Amino acid sequence: MKIHNDFSHMNRKIEAFSLAIDLIKKMKIQPEKAFDISFRKLKLKDNRETLYQEFLRVIKNYYYYSELYPDKEIEEIIAYSLKEDKIALPQWVKERLSYIKLDDFSKLFHKKTWIRVNTLKVNVKEAISSLMKKGFELVRDDFDFLFQVTRSPFRISKTEEFQKGEIVIQDKASVYVVTVLDPKPYERILEVGSAPGMKTSLIQQLTNNKAYVIALDISEKRIQVQRELMEKMGVENYELIVADGENLPIKEVDKILIDAPCSNSGTINADPSVFLRLNKNEVIKLSRLQKEIVREASKLRKPVIYSTCSLFPEEGEKIVEEYSDYLIKLTDDPTHYGYMRSKVWLRVMRFYPHIHGTEGFFISKLDFSK
Repeated sequence: MKIHNDFSHMNRKIEAFSLAIDLIKKMKIQPEKAFDISFRKLKLKDNRETLYQEFLRVIKNYYYYSELYPDKEIEEIIAYSLKEDKIALPQWVKERLSYIKLDDFSKLFHKKTWIRVNTLKVNVKEAISSLMKKGFELVRDDFDFLFQVTRSPFRISKTEEFQKGEIVIQDKASVYVVTVLDPKPYERILEVGSAPGMKTSLIQQLTNNKAYVIALDISEKRIQVQRELMEKMGVENYELIVADGENLPIKEVDKILIDAPCSNSGTINADPSVFLRLNKNEVIKLSRLQKEIVREASKLRKPVIYSTCSLFPEEGEKIVEEYSDYLIKLTDDPTHYGYMRSKVWLRVMRFYPHIHGTEGFFISKLDFSK
């Protein structure tokens, strides 16, 4: 009887994972949402957190076994993925990431977690002291307000501090984008692709709500999410606009931050399903869109920070090469240099999951006011 029950349980698990992967591919939704839909639909009695972590492991192995057995049904591929870790990436992705020179792509899944103390609502010492009393172990990292979480007794998003907007989970690479912008009080800053608002919030934190941020996003739904986050985090002096980055409705600004629509390939260490939702043709389309957004921003003749959460040169170096005369060198740290075959690789900045434990990010500064 137990053997039968074990077999039945395995089949239900494979069925749940199969449904979730199908939802990710067809509906382009995040893995956690897809997993929750399948978990509820099949009425699984497993521990939700344990099973979800197993699901993420299956996704990491999925690329390897789907290429090894291209004629197998998805259920068979999942069964193989459950048995043994064989982490790989789709071939078209490996070709684009050849510049990283990794012999073990599992290193791209290395992930650290950072929290930012929101000093618009609480002082750093008070927030960190409260979290440490709850059992969290935190190490200050690069900025007075940024801490790496080295031990978490439970989800930090469940803490009172997070719920009240006193702390936020924000990747260190994302924080660096805003520090490169170097916002100052009383500046008018245009942020393109602003939702859900993490960078808007940090701009105002660094200026104590004294800058004026015009934040635009093409999605009305995402702008509404940002509006709610701004209220929660005590952000003031901002304007939210539903608009297209290829046709900027604002002309009089001091600085521009472009957080461009991108492949999100840099989130692979947080979301291993990213390449289930993405193909190389979509990367090409995104690259064309990014070029148009930068071209539109260049017309304003102001300093521009162009960033993407991407590991692909097509969404980074290849976008700004056209404007190499305007590039401002950002780092002398060789671990942050860019794609070496590009003529701008020493003047841009990259964060790599396998080196920095952050999401993969590309950051550049173009001073069109020169």
